[in-house]
Amino acid sequence: MNAIIFDIDGTLLQSATVDDELYRAAVNDVLGPVRFRASLHAYDYVTDTGILSQIFADNDIPQATGPMDEIRARFVDRLRAHIEGAGPFAEVPGAKKLLNKLRQSATLAVAIATGGWRESAELKLQSAGFDYADIPLATANDHYERTAIMRIALSQLGKDFESVTYYGDGPWDRDACTALGWRFVSVGPELSGIDSYIGHRPVVHLVRPMSVDDMDAVFEVRTSVTHNHLSEDDLRERGITREWVAQQLRAGELAGWCATWDGRVEGFSLAIPATREIRALFVRPEKSGYGMGIELLDAAVEHLRGLAPGPVRLRTDPRTPAYAFYLRRGWRDTGEDHEGGGPVRGRYLELE
Repeated sequence: MNAIIFDIDGTLLQSATVDDELYRAAVNDVLGPVRFRASLHAYDYVTDTGILSQIFADNDIPQATGPMDEIRARFVDRLRAHIEGAGPFAEVPGAKKLLNKLRQSATLAVAIATGGWRESAELKLQSAGFDYADIPLATANDHYERTAIMRIALSQLGKDFESVTYYGDGPWDRDACTALGWRFVSVGPELSGIDSYIGHRPVVHLVRPMSVDDMDAVFEVRTSVTHNHLSEDDLRERGITREWVAQQLRAGELAGWCATWDGRVEGFSLAIPATREIRALFVRPEKSGYGMGIELLDAAVEHLRGLAPGPVRLRTDPRTPAYAFYLRRGWRDTGEDHEGGGPVRGRYLELE
Protein backbone atom coordinates (compact mmCIF):
# COMPACT_ATOMS: atom_id res chain seq x y z
CA MET A 1 0.00 0.00 0.00
CA ASN A 2 1.05 3.57 -0.71
CA ALA A 3 -0.23 6.73 0.97
CA ILE A 4 -1.13 9.94 -0.87
CA ILE A 5 -1.69 13.05 1.29
CA PHE A 6 -2.81 16.49 0.12
CA ASP A 7 -2.57 20.04 1.41
CA ILE A 8 -5.64 22.21 0.67
CA ASP A 9 -4.95 25.89 -0.06
CA GLY A 10 -3.11 26.19 -3.36
CA THR A 11 -3.07 22.40 -3.72
CA LEU A 12 -6.66 21.20 -3.93
CA LEU A 13 -8.21 24.67 -4.02
CA GLN A 14 -7.29 27.96 -5.67
CA SER A 15 -7.72 29.69 -2.34
CA ALA A 16 -4.28 30.63 -1.00
CA THR A 17 -4.37 34.37 -1.74
CA VAL A 18 -7.91 34.96 -0.44
CA ASP A 19 -7.23 32.77 2.58
CA ASP A 20 -4.21 34.89 3.55
CA GLU A 21 -6.10 38.16 3.11
CA LEU A 22 -9.09 37.05 5.20
CA TYR A 23 -6.83 35.58 7.89
CA ARG A 24 -5.02 38.89 8.34
CA ALA A 25 -8.34 40.75 8.37
CA ALA A 26 -9.70 38.45 11.08
CA VAL A 27 -6.61 39.08 13.22
CA ASN A 28 -7.10 42.84 12.84
CA ASP A 29 -10.80 42.49 13.69
CA VAL A 30 -9.90 41.13 17.12
CA LEU A 31 -6.47 42.56 17.95
CA GLY A 32 -6.60 45.82 16.05
CA PRO A 33 -3.69 46.96 13.86
CA VAL A 34 -0.80 44.60 14.59
CA ARG A 35 2.52 43.96 12.90
CA PHE A 36 2.65 41.08 10.46
CA ARG A 37 5.86 39.69 9.06
CA ALA A 38 6.59 40.47 5.41
CA SER A 39 5.24 37.17 4.09
CA LEU A 40 4.35 33.65 5.10
CA HIS A 41 7.95 32.66 4.34
CA ALA A 42 9.09 34.71 7.32
CA TYR A 43 7.17 32.60 9.85
CA ASP A 44 8.73 29.58 11.50
CA TYR A 45 5.46 27.66 11.69
CA VAL A 46 3.32 28.22 8.59
CA THR A 47 0.00 26.99 9.96
CA ASP A 48 -2.99 28.98 11.16
CA THR A 49 -2.21 28.12 14.78
CA GLY A 50 1.54 28.55 14.43
CA ILE A 51 1.35 31.92 12.67
CA LEU A 52 -1.17 33.26 15.17
CA SER A 53 1.06 32.29 18.09
CA GLN A 54 3.96 34.12 16.43
CA ILE A 55 1.79 37.20 15.77
CA PHE A 56 0.99 37.37 19.48
CA ALA A 57 4.68 37.06 20.35
CA ASP A 58 5.82 39.61 17.75
CA ASN A 59 3.39 42.19 19.11
CA ASP A 60 4.02 41.46 22.81
CA ILE A 61 0.43 40.36 23.31
CA PRO A 62 -0.17 37.70 25.98
CA GLN A 63 -1.40 34.49 24.40
CA ALA A 64 -4.82 33.56 25.69
CA THR A 65 -7.39 31.03 24.51
CA GLY A 66 -10.21 33.57 24.36
CA PRO A 67 -8.74 35.95 21.75
CA MET A 68 -7.34 33.05 19.71
CA ASP A 69 -10.73 31.34 19.56
CA GLU A 70 -12.35 34.65 18.65
CA ILE A 71 -9.92 35.16 15.76
CA ARG A 72 -10.61 31.67 14.49
CA ALA A 73 -14.37 32.25 14.63
CA ARG A 74 -14.04 35.62 12.93
CA PHE A 75 -11.92 34.08 10.18
CA VAL A 76 -14.57 31.44 9.50
CA ASP A 77 -17.24 34.17 9.40
CA ARG A 78 -15.21 36.12 6.84
CA LEU A 79 -14.71 33.01 4.74
CA ARG A 80 -18.44 32.30 4.80
CA ALA A 81 -19.24 35.88 3.79
CA HIS A 82 -16.69 35.70 0.97
CA ILE A 83 -18.26 32.50 -0.38
CA GLU A 84 -21.74 34.01 -0.19
CA GLY A 85 -20.59 37.11 -2.06
CA ALA A 86 -18.02 35.79 -4.53
CA GLY A 87 -19.14 32.20 -4.92
CA PRO A 88 -17.44 28.91 -4.00
CA PHE A 89 -13.71 28.42 -4.11
CA ALA A 90 -12.48 26.87 -7.33
CA GLU A 91 -10.69 23.57 -7.37
CA VAL A 92 -7.28 23.14 -8.91
CA PRO A 93 -8.41 21.62 -12.25
CA GLY A 94 -9.07 17.91 -11.89
CA ALA A 95 -8.57 17.80 -8.11
CA LYS A 96 -12.01 16.44 -7.24
CA LYS A 97 -11.87 13.74 -9.90
CA LEU A 98 -8.40 12.65 -8.77
CA LEU A 99 -9.41 12.55 -5.11
CA ASN A 100 -12.49 10.47 -5.92
CA LYS A 101 -10.37 8.06 -7.97
CA LEU A 102 -7.85 7.66 -5.15
CA ARG A 103 -10.64 6.99 -2.63
CA GLN A 104 -11.70 3.99 -4.69
CA SER A 105 -8.21 2.53 -5.11
CA ALA A 106 -7.37 -0.82 -3.53
CA THR A 107 -3.63 -0.06 -3.47
CA LEU A 108 -3.62 3.62 -2.42
CA ALA A 109 -4.78 5.31 0.76
CA VAL A 110 -5.59 9.03 0.74
CA ALA A 111 -5.66 11.68 3.49
CA ILE A 112 -5.59 15.47 3.81
CA ALA A 113 -3.14 17.40 6.00
CA THR A 114 -3.51 21.17 6.03
CA GLY A 115 -2.01 24.02 7.96
CA GLY A 116 -5.48 25.59 8.12
CA TRP A 117 -8.01 25.22 10.91
CA ARG A 118 -10.56 22.45 10.59
CA GLU A 119 -13.60 24.75 10.47
CA SER A 120 -12.19 26.81 7.64
CA ALA A 121 -10.79 23.79 5.79
CA GLU A 122 -14.14 22.02 5.77
CA LEU A 123 -16.00 25.18 4.76
CA LYS A 124 -13.74 25.70 1.74
CA LEU A 125 -13.86 22.05 0.66
CA GLN A 126 -17.64 21.97 0.98
CA SER A 127 -17.99 25.16 -1.04
CA ALA A 128 -16.05 23.57 -3.91
CA GLY A 129 -18.10 20.36 -3.78
CA PHE A 130 -15.42 17.98 -2.49
CA ASP A 131 -16.61 14.67 -1.06
CA TYR A 132 -14.19 14.07 1.80
CA ALA A 133 -16.40 12.50 4.47
CA ASP A 134 -14.42 9.24 4.51
CA ILE A 135 -10.99 10.86 4.08
CA PRO A 136 -8.86 11.46 7.20
CA LEU A 137 -8.32 15.19 7.76
CA ALA A 138 -5.58 16.59 10.02
CA THR A 139 -5.49 20.34 10.61
CA ALA A 140 -3.99 23.15 12.66
CA ASN A 141 -6.54 22.25 15.33
CA ASP A 142 -4.45 19.13 15.91
CA HIS A 143 -1.02 20.79 16.10
CA TYR A 144 0.75 24.06 15.36
CA GLU A 145 3.64 22.45 13.46
CA ARG A 146 3.29 21.13 9.92
CA THR A 147 5.25 17.88 10.12
CA ALA A 148 3.24 16.91 13.20
CA ILE A 149 -0.01 17.56 11.30
CA MET A 150 1.25 15.43 8.42
CA ARG A 151 2.20 12.59 10.78
CA ILE A 152 -1.27 12.73 12.35
CA ALA A 153 -2.90 12.43 8.92
CA LEU A 154 -0.73 9.42 8.10
CA SER A 155 -1.46 7.77 11.46
CA GLN A 156 -5.20 8.12 10.80
CA LEU A 157 -4.80 5.88 7.77
CA GLY A 158 -3.77 3.17 10.21
CA LYS A 159 -1.36 1.06 8.11
CA ASP A 160 2.28 0.68 7.21
CA PHE A 161 3.01 2.04 3.76
CA GLU A 162 5.67 1.31 1.18
CA SER A 163 5.80 5.01 0.33
CA VAL A 164 4.17 8.30 1.32
CA THR A 165 3.65 11.13 -1.17
CA TYR A 166 2.58 14.63 -0.18
CA TYR A 167 1.15 17.25 -2.54
CA GLY A 168 1.75 20.86 -1.49
CA ASP A 169 2.26 24.33 -2.90
CA GLY A 170 4.77 26.00 -0.58
CA PRO A 171 8.41 25.60 0.42
CA TRP A 172 7.25 24.76 3.94
CA ASP A 173 5.50 21.70 2.45
CA ARG A 174 8.65 20.69 0.60
CA ASP A 175 10.82 21.18 3.71
CA ALA A 176 8.40 19.14 5.82
CA CYS A 177 8.59 16.27 3.33
CA THR A 178 12.38 16.41 3.41
CA ALA A 179 12.29 16.18 7.21
CA LEU A 180 9.87 13.25 7.11
CA GLY A 181 11.51 11.43 4.22
CA TRP A 182 8.32 11.61 2.17
CA ARG A 183 8.07 12.06 -1.58
CA PHE A 184 6.96 15.60 -2.48
CA VAL A 185 4.93 16.75 -5.49
CA SER A 186 4.79 20.52 -5.94
CA VAL A 187 1.59 22.20 -7.09
CA GLY A 188 1.23 25.73 -8.40
CA PRO A 189 3.60 28.45 -9.57
CA GLU A 190 5.71 29.14 -6.46
CA LEU A 191 7.68 25.90 -6.80
CA SER A 192 7.07 25.52 -10.55
CA GLY A 193 4.72 22.64 -9.83
CA ILE A 194 1.83 21.08 -11.70
CA ASP A 195 -1.09 23.40 -12.44
CA SER A 196 -3.67 20.72 -13.17
CA TYR A 197 -4.51 17.18 -12.10
CA ILE A 198 -6.17 16.40 -15.40
CA GLY A 199 -4.34 13.36 -16.73
CA HIS A 200 -2.06 13.33 -13.67
CA ARG A 201 -0.99 9.96 -12.30
CA PRO A 202 0.23 9.78 -8.68
CA VAL A 203 3.73 8.55 -8.03
CA VAL A 204 3.45 5.34 -6.01
CA HIS A 205 6.79 3.65 -6.56
CA LEU A 206 9.80 3.28 -4.29
CA VAL A 207 13.40 3.97 -5.33
CA ARG A 208 16.02 1.94 -3.48
CA PRO A 209 19.66 0.88 -3.99
CA MET A 210 20.18 -1.95 -6.45
CA SER A 211 21.47 -5.30 -5.14
CA VAL A 212 23.03 -8.28 -6.91
CA ASP A 213 19.74 -10.11 -6.34
CA ASP A 214 18.04 -7.71 -8.78
CA MET A 215 19.91 -8.86 -11.87
CA ASP A 216 17.10 -10.89 -13.45
CA ALA A 217 14.62 -8.03 -12.98
CA VAL A 218 17.11 -5.43 -14.21
CA PHE A 219 17.78 -7.32 -17.42
CA GLU A 220 14.06 -7.88 -17.91
CA VAL A 221 13.53 -4.11 -17.76
CA ARG A 222 16.50 -3.41 -20.04
CA THR A 223 15.23 -5.72 -22.77
CA SER A 224 11.64 -4.41 -22.51
CA VAL A 225 12.33 -0.89 -23.77
CA THR A 226 11.46 0.28 -27.28
CA HIS A 227 14.00 3.07 -27.74
CA ASN A 228 17.62 1.91 -27.62
CA HIS A 229 16.35 -1.65 -27.46
CA LEU A 230 18.91 -4.41 -27.03
CA SER A 231 18.20 -8.11 -26.68
CA GLU A 232 19.94 -10.42 -24.23
CA ASP A 233 22.17 -11.58 -27.09
CA ASP A 234 23.00 -7.99 -28.04
CA LEU A 235 23.97 -7.20 -24.45
CA ARG A 236 26.05 -10.36 -24.16
CA GLU A 237 27.97 -9.44 -27.31
CA ARG A 238 28.92 -6.17 -25.58
CA GLY A 239 30.09 -8.01 -22.50
CA ILE A 240 27.08 -6.95 -20.44
CA THR A 241 25.82 -9.94 -18.50
CA ARG A 242 24.12 -10.45 -15.17
CA GLU A 243 27.37 -11.77 -13.73
CA TRP A 244 29.37 -8.78 -14.99
CA VAL A 245 26.94 -6.18 -13.59
CA ALA A 246 26.77 -8.00 -10.25
CA GLN A 247 30.58 -8.13 -10.05
CA GLN A 248 30.82 -4.40 -10.86
CA LEU A 249 28.31 -3.60 -8.12
CA ARG A 250 30.22 -5.67 -5.56
CA ALA A 251 33.49 -3.98 -6.50
CA GLY A 252 32.00 -0.48 -6.35
CA GLU A 253 32.75 0.12 -10.02
CA LEU A 254 29.03 0.62 -10.56
CA ALA A 255 26.35 2.08 -8.31
CA GLY A 256 22.73 1.29 -9.03
CA TRP A 257 19.12 2.02 -8.03
CA CYS A 258 15.83 0.27 -8.71
CA ALA A 259 12.30 1.67 -8.83
CA THR A 260 9.78 -0.84 -7.52
CA TRP A 261 6.00 -0.88 -7.72
CA ASP A 262 4.18 -3.39 -5.53
CA GLY A 263 7.51 -5.14 -5.07
CA ARG A 264 8.28 -5.49 -8.78
CA VAL A 265 11.28 -3.74 -10.35
CA GLU A 266 9.94 -1.39 -13.03
CA GLY A 267 13.03 0.73 -13.73
CA PHE A 268 16.69 1.15 -12.85
CA SER A 269 19.66 3.49 -13.14
CA LEU A 270 23.40 2.84 -13.03
CA ALA A 271 26.29 5.23 -12.45
CA ILE A 272 30.07 4.95 -12.79
CA PRO A 273 31.66 6.72 -9.78
CA ALA A 274 35.17 6.83 -11.30
CA THR A 275 34.06 8.83 -14.36
CA ARG A 276 31.06 10.61 -12.77
CA GLU A 277 28.87 9.25 -15.53
CA ILE A 278 25.29 8.01 -15.58
CA ARG A 279 25.69 4.65 -17.31
CA ALA A 280 22.06 3.57 -17.72
CA LEU A 281 18.50 4.76 -17.07
CA PHE A 282 15.60 2.57 -18.18
CA VAL A 283 11.91 2.22 -17.25
CA ARG A 284 9.41 -0.30 -18.55
CA PRO A 285 7.38 1.40 -21.33
CA GLU A 286 4.06 0.73 -19.59
CA LYS A 287 5.29 2.61 -16.51
CA SER A 288 6.43 5.69 -18.42
CA GLY A 289 5.00 8.95 -17.08
CA TYR A 290 4.90 8.03 -13.41
CA GLY A 291 8.05 9.94 -12.47
CA MET A 292 10.29 6.90 -12.07
CA GLY A 293 12.87 8.12 -14.55
CA ILE A 294 13.18 11.46 -12.78
CA GLU A 295 13.72 9.88 -9.38
CA LEU A 296 16.14 7.26 -10.68
CA LEU A 297 18.14 10.00 -12.41
CA ASP A 298 18.09 12.20 -9.31
CA ALA A 299 19.31 9.30 -7.14
CA ALA A 300 22.29 8.71 -9.41
CA VAL A 301 23.16 12.41 -9.71
CA GLU A 302 22.91 12.93 -5.94
CA HIS A 303 25.19 9.95 -5.36
CA LEU A 304 27.86 11.20 -7.78
CA ARG A 305 27.72 14.74 -6.41
CA GLY A 306 28.15 13.37 -2.92
CA LEU A 307 31.43 11.74 -3.91
CA ALA A 308 33.12 14.87 -5.26
CA PRO A 309 32.25 18.28 -6.75
CA GLY A 310 32.08 18.77 -10.50
CA PRO A 311 29.79 18.13 -13.47
CA VAL A 312 28.01 14.84 -14.03
CA ARG A 313 27.94 13.31 -17.51
CA LEU A 314 25.85 10.88 -19.50
CA ARG A 315 25.53 9.70 -23.07
CA THR A 316 22.30 9.48 -25.02
CA ASP A 317 21.04 9.39 -28.58
CA PRO A 318 19.76 12.83 -29.78
CA ARG A 319 17.17 11.03 -31.93
CA THR A 320 15.35 9.53 -28.95
CA PRO A 321 12.82 11.03 -26.46
CA ALA A 322 15.43 10.56 -23.72
CA TYR A 323 17.47 13.43 -25.19
CA ALA A 324 14.61 15.93 -24.70
CA PHE A 325 13.92 14.47 -21.24
CA TYR A 326 17.46 15.27 -20.10
CA LEU A 327 17.43 18.77 -21.59
CA ARG A 328 14.19 19.54 -19.71
CA ARG A 329 15.96 18.45 -16.53
CA GLY A 330 18.73 21.02 -17.05
CA TRP A 331 21.36 18.92 -18.80
CA ARG A 332 23.54 20.63 -21.44
CA ASP A 333 24.55 19.14 -24.77
CA THR A 334 28.35 19.35 -24.90
CA GLY A 335 28.48 18.84 -28.67
CA GLU A 336 30.82 15.92 -28.08
CA ASP A 337 29.90 12.70 -29.86
CA HIS A 338 30.52 9.31 -28.33
CA GLU A 339 32.90 7.30 -30.50
CA GLY A 340 31.89 3.86 -29.30
CA GLY A 341 30.67 1.19 -31.65
CA GLY A 342 27.19 -0.16 -32.08
CA PRO A 343 23.99 1.16 -33.62
CA VAL A 344 23.38 3.89 -31.03
CA ARG A 345 24.80 7.29 -31.87
CA GLY A 346 25.74 8.87 -28.56
CA ARG A 347 26.05 12.50 -27.58
CA TYR A 348 27.50 13.55 -24.24
CA LEU A 349 25.42 15.73 -21.93
CA GLU A 350 26.55 17.44 -18.74
CA LEU A 351 24.85 18.70 -15.60
CA GLU A 352 26.74 21.22 -13.50
